[in-house]
Amino acid sequence: MNDRIKLAKRTIKGYDIIDIIGDISSEGSKEIVKYMKKAITGKDKDVYVNLEGVRHMNSSALSVIVQMVRDLATKKINIFFMNVNEKIMTLIKVAGLHNFFKFMADEAALLDKIEKMDKEANNA
Repeated sequence: MNDRIKLAKRTIKGYDIIDIIGDISSEGSKEIVKYMKKAITGKDKDVYVNLEGVRHMNSSALSVIVQMVRDLATKKINIFFMNVNEKIMTLIKVAGLHNFFKFMADEAALLDKIEKMDKEANNA
């Protein structure tokens, strides 16, 4: 697993999405934390991490990501994971973290959520 992971930030309707491509090892997870500290400005309260391009994550990487989510939560920033594959979800469940993390199925679900919030705001 010498391949470096690829990280990119994009915004959809005002919501930041961090795209991750590549398998996440312990070293890769540290790279993710470093990237997210720079990419997350703090003005956004919800940040979405797209794992569609991630096939594998090891338990060491998971523990680093848990700490990052905790650190961001103290700043009132919520991290939502999208497009989590079955293998990674099994690791999360085995570690007992399925209730710790927040999930969004995919971008379509995010767009639906945004649309509903917009409608509620317009009806208020």
